[in-house]
Amino acid sequence: MSGTAGLGGDAASARPGRCLITGASGFIGGRLAARLALDGWQVRCLVRPTSDTSRLDGLGVEIVAGDLRAPESLVRAVDGCALVFHCGALVSDWATVDEIAAVNVRGTQNMLTAAVAASVERFVHFSTTDVYSHRGGEMIDESYTACRFSNWYAQTKLTAERTIWRAHEDRRLSAVILRPATVYGPRSREVVGEIARALRNHSMVLIDGGRALAGLVYVENVVDAAVLAAAQDAAVGQAFNVTDGLGVTWRQFTNDLAHGLDYPIARWSVPFGVANSLAVALEHGYRMLRRTIGVTTRPLLSRQAVHVLGNDQHFSNDKIRKALGWAPRTGYADGLAATLAWLRSEGY
Repeated sequence: MSGTAGLGGDAASARPGRCLITGASGFIGGRLAARLALDGWQVRCLVRPTSDTSRLDGLGVEIVAGDLRAPESLVRAVDGCALVFHCGALVSDWATVDEIAAVNVRGTQNMLTAAVAASVERFVHFSTTDVYSHRGGEMIDESYTACRFSNWYAQTKLTAERTIWRAHEDRRLSAVILRPATVYGPRSREVVGEIARALRNHSMVLIDGGRALAGLVYVENVVDAAVLAAAQDAAVGQAFNVTDGLGVTWRQFTNDLAHGLDYPIARWSVPFGVANSLAVALEHGYRMLRRTIGVTTRPLLSRQAVHVLGNDQHFSNDKIRKALGWAPRTGYADGLAATLAWLRSEGY
């Protein structure tokens, strides 16, 4: 389903003079750019000079080169924009803490500084449910604050949120934070693509039999949430979980992908404790190899992956439903079908 039909009049008609999307060459940022361009927004896309922009070509969007770590490039990018969708981030579970923080923390601060100087009216920040630190079992709403983290990525995303709230509380700009759970859909190379590749290679490993809830949210439903966050005054100063609220486990999701691609289902399963210990060893080993001989491949297993696959991703979406009128317009069957069609077209 394309466009903003069904989102309500305010969301469908709200088109600021110009919006900037950071991370526009990525999975979520790219889909957001396509939606807004289709709906007649004036869209400017910030991409790194080395990024593949082929998905943005033909959308009628303005593409500007820049880097969240280069403040001067952000000043040029945000000039004349009324709204910023901050999707740009370094999603990594084994890079060094300084590498991740340079983008997710200092890069967010750089973007905020540029946005304030440009008198941006609203700043919609894409965070993650990882800021809750994967407790598992209980349903978590936006009032929960984690006290400890298992990986640096989650820590940097929470620190970035605090930076945004300080700017909002100082009345320097109006901010909204979205916390998507596990986003899937066409062009999800980091999650869906990796699972499909592992299934094809008979190397997919589940944690505790794949019993944990996957916390899935279809990418177009996330884009719906972003449009509402930009349009509705009730969103300002709030954080919202964005999840479809499905009862789909990792076992079901991987089985559904396997059946749809005519691959064998995942046969391997590792207990959570064993997998976590192995992930720690692999992460340290890969970092050492990276420093010594320049290895660039990712470790076979990481603590981030273990905690996502091994703990229930059970997050409440009541707040965004009640405050903004959001609901997942694309259900699991349709989302899965679109995802499988993309995987087949890409030769997975």
